[in-house]
Amino acid sequence: MSTPEEDIDIEKEDEQTRSVMKSFKSSKIWLPIVIGLGVVVYKLFDHFDTSALKSITWSPHTAIWLFLACGFLLIRHVAYTWRLYYLVDGILSFWKCFKLIIIWEFSSAISPTSLGGSAVSVFVLSQEKIGASRTLATIIYTVILDSLFFLISVPILIFIFGVNVIHPSYTDWSSVSEVGYSLIFFYGLILVYGLLFAYGMFINPSQFKNILVFFTRFPFLKRFRIKAIKLGDEMILSAGEIVKRDWRFHLKSFGLTAAAWTCRFIIVNCLIIALIDVVSYHPWDQLKIYGRQVVMFVFMMFSPTPGAAGFAEVFFGNFIGDYIPKGAALIIALIWRFLTYYLYLLAGVIIIPSWLTGLIRQRRAAREVKNRSVDI
Repeated sequence: MSTPEEDIDIEKEDEQTRSVMKSFKSSKIWLPIVIGLGVVVYKLFDHFDTSALKSITWSPHTAIWLFLACGFLLIRHVAYTWRLYYLVDGILSFWKCFKLIIIWEFSSAISPTSLGGSAVSVFVLSQEKIGASRTLATIIYTVILDSLFFLISVPILIFIFGVNVIHPSYTDWSSVSEVGYSLIFFYGLILVYGLLFAYGMFINPSQFKNILVFFTRFPFLKRFRIKAIKLGDEMILSAGEIVKRDWRFHLKSFGLTAAAWTCRFIIVNCLIIALIDVVSYHPWDQLKIYGRQVVMFVFMMFSPTPGAAGFAEVFFGNFIGDYIPKGAALIIALIWRFLTYYLYLLAGVIIIPSWLTGLIRQRRAAREVKNRSVDI
């Protein structure tokens, strides 16, 4: 028979599994779909323009560029898979990492974009027996890498294109309004939490814990005190996993991160070229379209809706509207969101039940083996 302590651990694991399964319930899956498609349908009826729809062409040229868009989607997923495989030192197989990235993306799709599904990601990786410290180190390090990509990209794009890359209506700094000020604010938030996590992982994890606990003294943050203490303790344990790596490890990790994000944004370029005849093929214009997407995603990162549902569809036309007609923008936005968002919802629905079932089966088998060994 198992000991009382083992039974408690198993119960905690089972309870954690049930909690994660609740986060995958159908209502959380349908909510972002309804919000996103609802916005598209409303905007189509509100701004229906047959002349704009006529600007969309369907030809062999369209098929080729749609195929390229799907190709960049696959490359993006492989880059994320390779990054995870690299960060865990190959302890998990490449195919296992491929499936885990789908679950990771699914959890992000049903969570507010500002949260990013990190809690579920920690749970998912922790079940693969790669160690608690490595699990947390991997999650936090990916947050740092993703933040670094935007912290580097946004200033470079503004330096190249000026403020027009922030919004089509901006011609110089004097024309910057609420959208530009909001970008500065959100960029500052990314900078703060990126530096905070980098400080905790690479410089002083103990002081990182003290900073987190200090902020929980404010009345509206008191309820996070226990979680802050736990995160600080885990950061102290996990920091060594990344600090001991050499510069080649960090360079390759960032390279894979940049490749994944770049492919994500190039998908839209491919869709626009595929469907809009009048769009400019000039590298300058295509790079500006890419830059607008980077800026747009900074706003999407702080969306309160699951996976930025609704916000993404509206933002798309506002940021790319000077290159494509509004009616066409909604159609392209719908295809873009299907490839980069709804497709992961569908894939997650297929993969997650079998993954969770296998997880529970493994636990039961391990429990039975322990019981038999004790009986013998």
